[in-house]
Amino acid sequence: RSRAACGAQGAMFAFNALFLLGIERFLYGYIYHFPLSFKALCDGPLKPLLDYSSGLYWKAAQNLGVVIKVFQFGVVGYDMLSREAIPWLSDTPALIIIGLVLLGAGQLLNAATFKAIGGIGVYYGSQLGYTVPWCNGFPYNLGIGDPQYWGVVFTIWGFYLVLTPTVNLFSRHFLIAWLETFWYVVSMKLLEDTKNGGAVLELMGLKVKDKK
Repeated sequence: RSRAACGAQGAMFAFNALFLLGIERFLYGYIYHFPLSFKALCDGPLKPLLDYSSGLYWKAAQNLGVVIKVFQFGVVGYDMLSREAIPWLSDTPALIIIGLVLLGAGQLLNAATFKAIGGIGVYYGSQLGYTVPWCNGFPYNLGIGDPQYWGVVFTIWGFYLVLTPTVNLFSRHFLIAWLETFWYVVSMKLLEDTKNGGAVLELMGLKVKDKK
């Protein structure tokens, strides 16, 4: 294949990956800002999902999120398997160690978040009208916002570092890691942020945070 053809194919993959990885982020942003609308969907077109979720809206959000994860894992899987040489362990031991540390830290933050506030807290129980106890302990005492989301970012970077054929963090190998970082930061600072996200929605003429 010519260099131009490879470049065009790479650009198309980047665009498609950006779109597919953003679906999950916009879904959760929608639930966060418009919980009543989501509940109405669950009572209507998504009633089979709500029934499967024992009539709990937060579980419906959780189960819908599991389905949407197909896009995320599909993008990562395609990224790995579509390359001329499928990545294996990095030739740089230091990068493997850093990657494993990030993987471990990411999974620790994710598990600790679920332990601290449970699935009901992670999947917008508070926005959907359920009582979610406030947590001041680990991992919310680390001084970082959205520890679970940072856990995902750490995990994806750790995964790609362990398998990297290069030390260049801006190489094609790390495209998905950068795209995931972009979307999770957008979620934290805009799509699931009351102040910033609400301001944007108001500019668009949309009702902000309908009542529970």
